[in-house]
Amino acid sequence: MPQFKDVAIEASKKAGKILMENFEKKKQVHHKEAKELVTNVDIESEGVIVKTIREQFPSHKFESEELGKEKYTAEDYVWIVDPLDGTHNYTYGVPFFNTSIALARGGQLILGAIYDPVHDKMFYAEKGKGAFVNGQPTHVSDRSKLSEALVMYDNQFHKRDDMFPNLLKLYPKIFTVRISGSAATDAGLVASGVADARIWHKTKVVDVAAGVVIVEEAGGKATDFKGNPLQLGGTEVIVSNGKILPELVATLRA
Repeated sequence: MPQFKDVAIEASKKAGKILMENFEKKKQVHHKEAKELVTNVDIESEGVIVKTIREQFPSHKFESEELGKEKYTAEDYVWIVDPLDGTHNYTYGVPFFNTSIALARGGQLILGAIYDPVHDKMFYAEKGKGAFVNGQPTHVSDRSKLSEALVMYDNQFHKRDDMFPNLLKLYPKIFTVRISGSAATDAGLVASGVADARIWHKTKVVDVAAGVVIVEEAGGKATDFKGNPLQLGGTEVIVSNGKILPELVATLRA
């Protein structure tokens, strides 16, 4: 039986090759909802990921950005796929985008793989085995003061009315904030100790699942806005190094 990790990495790199081959070419772009785009490359990338995984694990189920959610039970292995995280960046030519693949069973995430094809960085983690970047162990930062923290923030301000007020509360208490437009990019920055946290107000499981596993296995925490352990499918999400979490939660709840 092939290893889950190896198949996830293979699928990620196949999809990443498609992303790079089409990055600076003209794309077919469609609006799928308010301020949400999808391209022909999203669909092609998703197709190769699903095909690669299904060839090895035909009984497994999928919850994917474009194909949607298959019916499954608690006993099923479920692959959670975003074939092009950062579609808007990709469409406009901004080089921050990734493939994002996670595996869950019984409501628990057990694997995450994020591939950044622009910088050829492969982040991956298996539950209980640590997190890695291109085969080398990675760890969250040691910064413990919110006043020293670099925090990655939401970019979809239309989704909740409190996103600007929360940013106004947060900004005076942190060192600096960045908005990359890519959930997986930001999770990778937290997992590798570059950034100290990332906040999502209303996210989707396909956007954050892989990043959650990787950050936790890198020594960080994934929680809701109250600081409680994140439940699979939760839409309010903080991934952080854990050390700044109490201050961060207190600020958001103030």
